[in-house]
Amino acid sequence: MKLITSKAIASGTMALFLPIMLSCSALSGNSVSNDPSVAAQQQEVRALKQEVRQAEQYAEEAKQREKAAKSRLKAAEYELKALEQQAKRRNSY
Repeated sequence: MKLITSKAIASGTMALFLPIMLSCSALSGNSVSNDPSVAAQQQEVRALKQEVRQAEQYAEEAKQREKAAKSRLKAAEYELKALEQQAKRRNSY
């Protein structure tokens, strides 16, 4: 009776999973089809994905601008409050 070595197990495992890995890479859908309607749809999907990424980037930039504007507003409100208190003190003398 032969002993099963780790090399034999690794070879057997690769023999089983190689066809699965190859079929998954062939079916990934990243290649352009010869069919014009499929190729056009693939191009449209890529364009829409790019549009979504760009919209997400714009949304993130808008959030950052909003955050900065709120920060400036809060600083201006504090400054207004301080100026009002100073004016009150000057008028009370």
